[in-house]
Amino acid sequence: MRLEKIVIGKIKDAVYESFGNVNIYLFGSRTDDMKKGGDIDIAIDVNLTATQFRKNKIKFLVNLFKKDFDLKIDIVNYNTKDSLLKKQIEKNAILI
Repeated sequence: MRLEKIVIGKIKDAVYESFGNVNIYLFGSRTDDMKKGGDIDIAIDVNLTATQFRKNKIKFLVNLFKKDFDLKIDIVNYNTKDSLLKKQIEKNAILI
């Protein structure tokens, strides 16, 4: 996993502040120690409508900004993604 502990801490804090106590999974290129660069892809396991998720996602991004977080990050709701993306997430996901 190519993330420093301080970065993981900021992500977890912002997720918990915005979505509550949920599971957070890192997936994508940042799970591969052999790759370079790439954005941070996280999936959370939460039961929200699409509208509720978007509102909480905005809170999440604001919370990250307040923590001086300046890396590109994508967050998805694992429960609403299609089966192809779910398979990709399950293939290399790391619970953080």
